[in-house]
Amino acid sequence: MEQVVLHQLLDKANLLFRSVGLGLLHEEQIAVALDLSLLAFRNQFGSKAELVTQVIRRNLERQRYEHDQLFGNLGTPVECLLALLHHSLHELRRSPHYDYHVMRDQYPQAWNAIQDYLEQYSYPLLTRLLQEGIIEGQFRADLNAPFIARIMLAQFSLVVNEQLFPPDYNNLADVYRNIFFYYVRGLCTEEGARLATTHFLRM
Repeated sequence: MEQVVLHQLLDKANLLFRSVGLGLLHEEQIAVALDLSLLAFRNQFGSKAELVTQVIRRNLERQRYEHDQLFGNLGTPVECLLALLHHSLHELRRSPHYDYHVMRDQYPQAWNAIQDYLEQYSYPLLTRLLQEGIIEGQFRADLNAPFIARIMLAQFSLVVNEQLFPPDYNNLADVYRNIFFYYVRGLCTEEGARLATTHFLRM
């Protein structure tokens, strides 16, 4: 029961951060939004920084589950890769005020959780999908899958770089689409592009 209540609080906090951002809210305001006293909030989470970290970790667990559901309905590596990128694009569109630069600067534990996720989950997954796609003739045969996967992670770092793309002037979802769409299209063979046509149209 306690775990259910905790998950409900984390989901509610996540919606709050998505709509308002990470940087503007103080602990007192968050406690009110979660229907908690300030004392109860601090007993449960300790601090805003710990709440942010727990929200991020729950988000990442949810994304892994949703990836598994997606892949179960797809038949080829190129479709899985495009579905993965489309899912990430959807996440950015749902979270226009998530303030990744604020997280990096003010909530390093939460930021490090994302970096661990990218390194330990996203990088091996991207590498595997690329390798399988090369074997099946959907990605170009001359690609180095681990190297390309590393480039794709570096591209995500570009998306959330507020000096290159200030969030007050750029929609991060649009930045993400313009960086990844054309890059991944260039990795595909004719057969891969044919299989992925529907997914390209959705991005």
